[in-house]
Amino acid sequence: MAKELTAEELEKYILKCNRCGTCQDVCPTYKITSNENDVARSRIRLARLVMEGEYKWNDDPELAEHLNDCLLCKACVSVCPSNVPTDAIMMQARNEINKVKGLPLFNRVAYRGTLSHNNRLKALGGLARLYQRSGAQSVLRKSVLRWLKDLGRMEELLPEVPPQTLRAMLPGLLRPIAEPARKVVYFPGCAINVFYSRIGAASIEVLQENRCRVTVPETVCCGAPHQTCGDFEEALRLARANIDAALGMEAEAVLTDCATCGSVLKGYAELLSDDPEYREKARIFSSLVKDINEYLVETGFSADLGPVPGIASYHDPCHLVRSQKISDQPRKIVAGIPGLEFREMKEADMCCGGAGSYGALHPEMSRRILDRKMSNFAQTGADYLVTSCPSCAMQLEYGLRRHGSKARVVHPVELLAEAYRNRKSPQNKG
Repeated sequence: MAKELTAEELEKYILKCNRCGTCQDVCPTYKITSNENDVARSRIRLARLVMEGEYKWNDDPELAEHLNDCLLCKACVSVCPSNVPTDAIMMQARNEINKVKGLPLFNRVAYRGTLSHNNRLKALGGLARLYQRSGAQSVLRKSVLRWLKDLGRMEELLPEVPPQTLRAMLPGLLRPIAEPARKVVYFPGCAINVFYSRIGAASIEVLQENRCRVTVPETVCCGAPHQTCGDFEEALRLARANIDAALGMEAEAVLTDCATCGSVLKGYAELLSDDPEYREKARIFSSLVKDINEYLVETGFSADLGPVPGIASYHDPCHLVRSQKISDQPRKIVAGIPGLEFREMKEADMCCGGAGSYGALHPEMSRRILDRKMSNFAQTGADYLVTSCPSCAMQLEYGLRRHGSKARVVHPVELLAEAYRNRKSPQNKG
């Protein structure tokens, strides 16, 4: 991700943009609206006008709107001939707005108030499950939520909350590995722990199938939401806590199955580069971080697999394909599973419109981007929509419900875990 920039650093990055327009070809928001204000060069131009004294950070609501509309997907960064870090500029611009106006209420409540505290997020997940299972969801969707329009539609993004968090499941998941081939630390992100514990369980199962001793420390939120809204102070606090929790354990790698977490954890070295106490710790920590797809392909996962029948297509999470340059590895895992046919979709690496809380805060733009993704997926005829990020999974599941599709959203490790289980089933024994 990024760190807080000085005024000089921000100006240097802004002046790198020569307004060539290359970003127009890849920007998801511009592809949807064809509005020049919704492309990187125009957003950077707005920040430049502030630096030149034409505007102030709190001067015009429209200025903040266009700066906040950026998905931070880094599509423009990946093709920019001048290497302009648009995402870093946008995060710093949001930070500057926060300094003048204070953190928005949503960020104070959702990010600092909830995501920064494991117990609060766990409690929220429990309330969400009660809401879904008690019948209240059905009643409210037919009444109050219908009248709230976009605010009501935010609720539609909520996935089915599992009965247990991943951390609650750990005693039954973690098992001793006699003479382990490898020793790893597993980092469960917020969404994996509370909303997608099935993915975390599959990751641990797959790692243990490959003779890894898995340790799960008491970590906190990686800080991604805080960075994206420009709250670098809290992002730094969370980074230090995670480094203290995980560093020093006897492990060759720190693994995550969340593309966003992986991107942020690998960026701790940059985030804390100005901290004399944590600079070296952060460098060591970041050097150990691996995405689970990356690690499994790199170390050579066991190919003793049973069949998983069906057709699969893969959506590239922005934080994986652009921030970490990981694209082939998830496809190798999926394509290597017997019985599973892989079909590439058009624009597989285009943002799905989820981008963390973007779908909730910018619902109309998010849905229009999502509809394009769903159209491309439908053309594949696949049974599985595979992705490596829980934020994308949440958005894509909503998209499948919205379009009436019976396909399933899964992580590559879920398919791999199923293949390992099917190898052991009686019908697959010789």
